[in-house]
Amino acid sequence: MFNATGALAAGISEINHWKTEKLHVSDLGVTQYISIEDRKCPRQVYLRLNNAEKAETGPGKQLMFEQGNHLEAKAVEWLNRGLRRTDSKYYMFGQQINVSSGILPLSGTLDILITDGKDYCITDFKTRRSNHFKYQDKVRPADMFQVAGYIYAWNSLFKQHINKGKVIEIDREGQNFVREFDFIYDDILKKKIEIAMHELINISRGYKPPKMPPKIKINSNKGPDSVCVDNPWQCNYCDYKDHSCAGAVPKKYDDHLGRVVGHIKDGVFDEKIEGISDYIDNDLLKEG
Repeated sequence: MFNATGALAAGISEINHWKTEKLHVSDLGVTQYISIEDRKCPRQVYLRLNNAEKAETGPGKQLMFEQGNHLEAKAVEWLNRGLRRTDSKYYMFGQQINVSSGILPLSGTLDILITDGKDYCITDFKTRRSNHFKYQDKVRPADMFQVAGYIYAWNSLFKQHINKGKVIEIDREGQNFVREFDFIYDDILKKKIEIAMHELINISRGYKPPKMPPKIKINSNKGPDSVCVDNPWQCNYCDYKDHSCAGAVPKKYDDHLGRVVGHIKDGVFDEKIEGISDYIDNDLLKEG
């Protein structure tokens, strides 16, 4: 009999939807205006642009990406059909619109543009696991920045003033169906997008990868507060880790991750594990 598993793995490995050598509007999520827990990794962007060594993307992960892409494409169809069937005043003005030339040097293609003939709303679909709906009850800042980037590009290209954005999350396991988050694109958000673009350009032109700060937890004690350190979730899912990147906290500290690595005495971090202070700065301790 033929090897179906091997053939499927070989077939899906040929699929490539994304140009890794370019900056994308979705990369706006690496900026400092977004919390560590929500943002993407700035070091990962640098490594990707510089074609750094990474783990091969296995067929399982590629299948997950393909499922997300297909579900998002079907959701666009359903939305378009539903707007017509419900006699909504809104309709789909366009789909998969390339706005790259309006946000140079970033590349980007917005999902859909909805209008009632007067106002416009740029909308983006995101597929999620069911567990995401339990702990995340507001729009992820990284997603909002991405849609805001599309709005910035569209307004620059066509000299319009779109100020409405929407992120629609789809539960790919079906339990929560979908939920939507609306936001207003105002002058404050526009300025943040401009600063974020400038920061991305600096990352792409840098001579070394930027730091990705570790996850910090401070425990209040009767005496000096204790500090626990861990790699953020981005490191756990990163193909570059242990290949061209040591992570936010190098592998030699693996036995100490999630445990107390030092104490804060008189506002100063006193390390318990030798060398760990090289990866922790006072700003992180204040935020922690």
